[in-house]
Amino acid sequence: MDAERVKRAVLAALEHGLDAEALARAVKDATPTAAGTASAEGAGTTGARRLLTRIVLGDILDEGILSARPEDRTFPLRLFFADLGRVLGQDEEGPAGDAAFALASGLNFFFRAPMEAEAKLRVGLETSRAFYAFAHVVPLAPDLVEKAAVLLAALLSTELEKVRLEAVDHARVFDSQVHERAAGADPTASRIVRPSTFLCRVTANNAVKVKAQVHT
Repeated sequence: MDAERVKRAVLAALEHGLDAEALARAVKDATPTAAGTASAEGAGTTGARRLLTRIVLGDILDEGILSARPEDRTFPLRLFFADLGRVLGQDEEGPAGDAAFALASGLNFFFRAPMEAEAKLRVGLETSRAFYAFAHVVPLAPDLVEKAAVLLAALLSTELEKVRLEAVDHARVFDSQVHERAAGADPTASRIVRPSTFLCRVTANNAVKVKAQVHT
């Protein structure tokens, strides 16, 4: 099955239960640069608009995120989702479009699909991997990524039982107790270049359940 057929299959599954018009309005309202670009209704192809409206989480995200103002704590996450929606809306082939689609699909699956707690955690960690992959390939400003990562980890954690996810973007030095090197990382380097996944801790005792993968 080629990439386009996979996309169509995922979109068909997500289509049921989604209000495309409401999602489109939410995405348009959440995008700070919308006023300076073509309208959501007139920009891009029909395929781009369908992809954008069906896969961005406008019906799941809290209004405090979608309508956050620059002075609000959740504003970095609004900016991040605006960037995700922008790349999805371009309907372009290439690394950025593929990374955006992978992240949006992961987020939708994480929040929508019923699954056991351990499976939910694994999907959450892979979604965090997709988050960092998207941020790296676009690329997004490191300061925005660091702030959005903290908020996204907290958002994902609301769906988890007995564990929580944490961003490790603040860390600069490799610590084997909480980090493990991602594939392709320099095994001799101690300086962290960028994270690859979130860290997972057990809520009850703060113990590390799954280490964060990082590039050194």
